[in-house]
Amino acid sequence: MATLNWDHLGFTIDGTPAYPVSGEFHYFRVPPEDWERRMNLFKEAGGNTIATYVPWIVHEPDEGNIVFGDQPSRDLAGFLKTAAKVGLMVILRPGPYQYSELVHNGLPGWLIDDYPELMAKRIDGSNVQGASISYLHPRLLEKARKYYRAFADVVRPFMAENGGPVGMIQLDNELIGIHIWYGSLDYNPETMGFGKADGRYPRWLCKKYEMIERLNDAYGTDFRSFAEVMPIAIPQEANEFEGRRLRDYSDFYLSTIAEYAETLAGWLKEDGLNGPICHNSANPYMNTLFIETVDRLGEGFLLGSDHYYNLNPTWEQNNPTPQYIVKMMMSCELLNEMGMPPTVFELPAGNLSDTPPILPEDLLACYLANTAVGMKGLNYYIYTGGPNFGETGATGAIYDYHAPISAFGEVRDTYGALKEFGLFLQKNGWMQRANRQCSVQCGFTWEESRFQEYGQKVGFTTEQEAWSILEKGLLYPMMAGACHPEMKALTGKLDTTRPLFVICPSCMSAKSQQAIIDFVECGGNVLLMPTLPEFDENGRPLTLLADYVGIHGFERIAHPAAFIEVENAEDTYMATKVYTAVLPKDAKPIAFDHNLKQVVGAEIKRGKGTILWLGTQYSYGMFCQAALFENLAIRLGGKKIVECENRNLFTALWSDGERKMLFVMNPYSSAQKTKIRVFDGDKVIDLGEIQMKYMEIRPIEL
Repeated sequence: MATLNWDHLGFTIDGTPAYPVSGEFHYFRVPPEDWERRMNLFKEAGGNTIATYVPWIVHEPDEGNIVFGDQPSRDLAGFLKTAAKVGLMVILRPGPYQYSELVHNGLPGWLIDDYPELMAKRIDGSNVQGASISYLHPRLLEKARKYYRAFADVVRPFMAENGGPVGMIQLDNELIGIHIWYGSLDYNPETMGFGKADGRYPRWLCKKYEMIERLNDAYGTDFRSFAEVMPIAIPQEANEFEGRRLRDYSDFYLSTIAEYAETLAGWLKEDGLNGPICHNSANPYMNTLFIETVDRLGEGFLLGSDHYYNLNPTWEQNNPTPQYIVKMMMSCELLNEMGMPPTVFELPAGNLSDTPPILPEDLLACYLANTAVGMKGLNYYIYTGGPNFGETGATGAIYDYHAPISAFGEVRDTYGALKEFGLFLQKNGWMQRANRQCSVQCGFTWEESRFQEYGQKVGFTTEQEAWSILEKGLLYPMMAGACHPEMKALTGKLDTTRPLFVICPSCMSAKSQQAIIDFVECGGNVLLMPTLPEFDENGRPLTLLADYVGIHGFERIAHPAAFIEVENAEDTYMATKVYTAVLPKDAKPIAFDHNLKQVVGAEIKRGKGTILWLGTQYSYGMFCQAALFENLAIRLGGKKIVECENRNLFTALWSDGERKMLFVMNPYSSAQKTKIRVFDGDKVIDLGEIQMKYMEIRPIEL
């Protein structure tokens, strides 16, 4: 069978660059007599992999009675044999959690009913909700270990290293979600070890602070030992001491997620399942909650994300939108910065709800847009459904999901979208070794990317606010400009030949502040907005960057409407927040408040580089804002990538050094037109006027 490998850039299948194209296909729901036909239909649509949950609730209906193969809906081995016959790789998802609209989210009823002590707890001791378990509770690990062992005994002969079709195994499903979606982290006292010197929480605190005196200094407390320290409830407004305690507990909780994933991975290896392992972050905003997990599991682990654009009428959009595209770009960029080829483990192919409808045009636009912003691997959720096994379905007897192949095997019109996209990916496997062409680095800190409700309310720009400005106020308008952006962690590898734009939160670690300084000292040019950091990530005073730049004394200008004039900009633009500051003597003013005539931006030379400070914050909505960032990028040495006359359309250019693919994106419900010029070194490729249909993402090979 085929072998799947990857690096940070992309995937290979049997050594050849290729997209892994998977479809969710549940053997416990699809009638076995139709497995082969539906698999062949998937291959015809460009698929090369199928994925399935292996539900604990299905295979251990009564405690101790673990059954595989006793009836068709539990015939995992038969399913894997069929996949091998058809020539499809398989991703197995054995849980313990599956979700997938199963009762108890895929956990056996006896586990929930008979062992209440393993439930996840709120800080007041109440259960988070009916099926939220505490991942590392010893009773859960005891029961799940037996299930994993039985699963391994069935799967071992079918692993790729043994010549079988199973190329990857997923650990659990959408970790963390089962807690935070219901409003709480897990505070189960047995799992976390509260009050015990050898408990997880006291040990974690001891490792971080080493001495109780250091913890007391950070918390403003007088504990005598780490075992005395208890987590605190989230107040309406957290002061600096409470903020540190809340941040610490969140970081500790995320370390337990990494420990749990490592435990599951260890079980697989103990039982002889040595292939690659993966996990799916439940949405783009959760990707960086798995930093500890990625670090702990290391090579051979693949983190991906889920990229739904619509699941029910309460969603912000019914179809792919510009906002969706920007969010998916951020997701892909974050995964790539974490060392992963951006992979979408749940890419919508259907919808559990009847409305809004899932339409072929929307799906194709979704797929091509995800490819345009970085997706290198995917799994459709779901490709096909069927009757639920016994009484395990949480939403009824039939699990259809409006999938391309219905629960009863009919081919729907959405299948055509999968086929068109799948054949496009087959033809363009070279893009696995390609990069999206970008001329501006948009710097961020890992801390701001994983803010929680504990965010400290200090300074001018909180981490959560900075992240929102980055998404909606910087990346969005830059996607509408000619100087395309990419996200770069400040503590990662920065390229001094391209400008760096940073939305600065008030709290920024010394390491991140120093990274900006080093970037400028080495000849990099940077734009800093809207203020400069005043604290480190723990809320302690730190003005390392401000001292280097020489800007202090930030003060917000209070007026109802601010219009900003920037040197060489096309027009004034409106800002929602504006700051003045005390500037160094060598600063050259470049931006002014139009009404009050105060300086709100400056150019400063430092080291071998140039710093632009712009003390404004705003909501994007005017093309002049997109033009402003384009002009600032060029001023700092950025190069034009693609010039699109119609700024309502996004573009993305990919190149592997020899071939180039341009994506033009019209995620709107009406046709539009634009003129496009592509900048290729010293050459300019004029594509003239392009007519775009509604909801069209058009790839153009150059």
